[in-house]
Amino acid sequence: MGITGFVVAFVQSDLGSAGVIVVMATIMAFVAGMPMRRILLIGVVVALGTILAVASTPYRRDRLQTYLHPEANCSTDAGHQACQALIAVGSGGLFGLGLGKSVQAYGYLPEAQNDSIFAIYAEKFGFVGSVVLLMLFMTLFARLRLIIERAPDMFSRLVVVGVLAWLSTQAIINIGAMIGLLPLKGITLPLISYGGTSVLFVGAALGLVFQVSHYTSFTTRRVTTGRQRDRKAYEHSIDRRRFGGAYHPGARSRP
Repeated sequence: MGITGFVVAFVQSDLGSAGVIVVMATIMAFVAGMPMRRILLIGVVVALGTILAVASTPYRRDRLQTYLHPEANCSTDAGHQACQALIAVGSGGLFGLGLGKSVQAYGYLPEAQNDSIFAIYAEKFGFVGSVVLLMLFMTLFARLRLIIERAPDMFSRLVVVGVLAWLSTQAIINIGAMIGLLPLKGITLPLISYGGTSVLFVGAALGLVFQVSHYTSFTTRRVTTGRQRDRKAYEHSIDRRRFGGAYHPGARSRP
């Protein structure tokens, strides 16, 4: 985690992505059973590293000042995006301006298709549309949590935990930055922001979740012997189809 955080945050100058990776790894470690004392130690180290990264970079200090005093920096380059994002969100009102009627998307709000996509969405669809989008995200995250609770083994559980931590952290950072609750970071909104590799890897991650969900039982009733026999026969039939090494729990399940 230290090496990854250093490379991403300092070498590649991407503190937001480093934060997402560290949060994802920490949550996976917590679920795997790491003692809280070690997790707190990691938190202290990450906090010190974050302070060092912000203090050593002028543009990060400017973003922090903009976050603390947004109204005083609207005319500067550092505060322009934050102020324009709030204008976009507020302009949407209750029901939004409608598709094709956005104003901020045409040169006023930087990165309107990527980092600032939620502000443009709120401008077009308003408060009601934003609530609907948040409910869709919450439904997805609740479903991932259900899969985690009923995953067949620890390996499968940690895979889904990592995906849930990744997507939820990105969504919180992106939406929080657009409404002024968090400092601006170059973090996309999963499944909404424009992009090729982002959509590709999010889709691949959800594909892994679907694979785990396929072998997850969502019933609370006790399975009868006949059903267990049918289940094993079904899994053996999948083995014979040879999906190119697709993981599934069973006799060859990882410990």
